Amino acid sequence: MSGPHTTRWARAFAQALTATADAATVDDAKGLLTTAAPALNVNQGFATAKFPLPNGRVARPRLLVEQLTSQQWARLEDAICAHPDATRLAGGSAVSDELADPARTAGIPLLPAPHDISHTCTCTPSRTTACPHSLAVGLLLAARLRTAAAPLFTLRGRAHHHLKKRLRAGSMGTPLPRQSPPPHTEPPAPAHHEITPAPRPVPAQLPPIPQPADLDLTAPHPVLAGPLPEPPAPLLPLPVLGALADDAAHRAQALLDHDNDVPPLCPGTGSDVARFLSLPHGAPFREQAMAHLGLGTVGLGHLTLAHIHGGPAGAATYLEPSTVDHDVLARAQADIQPLRPAPTATVECEDNRLTDSAAGVQLRYGPDGRWYPYLAPYGTWQPVPGPSADPALAYRAARRAIRAKRHGR
Repeated sequence: MSGPHTTRWARAFAQALTATADAATVDDAKGLLTTAAPALNVNQGFATAKFPLPNGRVARPRLLVEQLTSQQWARLEDAICAHPDATRLAGGSAVSDELADPARTAGIPLLPAPHDISHTCTCTPSRTTACPHSLAVGLLLAARLRTAAAPLFTLRGRAHHHLKKRLRAGSMGTPLPRQSPPPHTEPPAPAHHEITPAPRPVPAQLPPIPQPADLDLTAPHPVLAGPLPEPPAPLLPLPVLGALADDAAHRAQALLDHDNDVPPLCPGTGSDVARFLSLPHGAPFREQAMAHLGLGTVGLGHLTLAHIHGGPAGAATYLEPSTVDHDVLARAQADIQPLRPAPTATVECEDNRLTDSAAGVQLRYGPDGRWYPYLAPYGTWQPVPGPSADPALAYRAARRAIRAKRHGR
């Protein structure tokens, strides 16, 4: 079966891009692409690239596109998932251009209109219209859309993998809840009537404090002959209390053994749950951990790998995306550019993640300042060994992992 058609994405995007530009600027933009093939960086709301200038400096244009709101994405994804052939239309890397018709997406167009597009560039900061550099960025993106529309999803505010994940879950009979903001509720209007204060509760009589007992701390005492009784509610069950005591003892011993050189825990409970599960006293609580973190068996396995490869920071990087300054992502993309097997393919940027889909590699920036390599051999990104503060070293680690899988190692 042939894949879905995608050429309409490119043609329609190019038409919207050039609708308000003069012919000379469009020709200059096309000329730039015949002499250079810059790396395209696609982010939520804008795409950018670098072009050399005659004076030896570099132009950094940005093509800005209006993002869809959370409510619009929720309606759009609902409409796509309701289609009986949704997996064929949008479940792969090549999204069918049938979805370029707003009638298929709840009347919400994925393709931006000309008024949704604006331009900036460092070549002429005061310029308010498109320059050849920013138009070249748009034409470069249009060329990418001929084979895959995923960058368009990111540009409009939500990466394509969110929709693919929802479609995969729906095909297994466990549809994911759509991403939508909590409903807005207005506070009730104050009532204009007298309020009678509730009577203050009478404190309960406490039992008297017992007299201190005479204890012999020098004589030996027998060990408990039987199990302890279950603690009363609302205390935790005995196995849980025992595991917590074992974990506190393990943590204290680690601090003593390593002279306080123990990796700190990251914000949130996820990284500590991963550390807890990696120890013998935490193994019996895998089911509770999956329910607490909202992970399946595969997800928990990937969390375990993330902790093995990167400790608490690796686990936190796997569990939650974070916000990273664009300059950090741009420098990392420049560092990995010479290593990419398809240097002209699109690199997608979302949150703290650089995704090189053509190479099958993703790098995630962690709270410890290291880049964590990921592969997706079965369609889901999973961590591999080799985190590094140098994104090039992390990228090389991911490429080594790919070669090892191909050779069955």
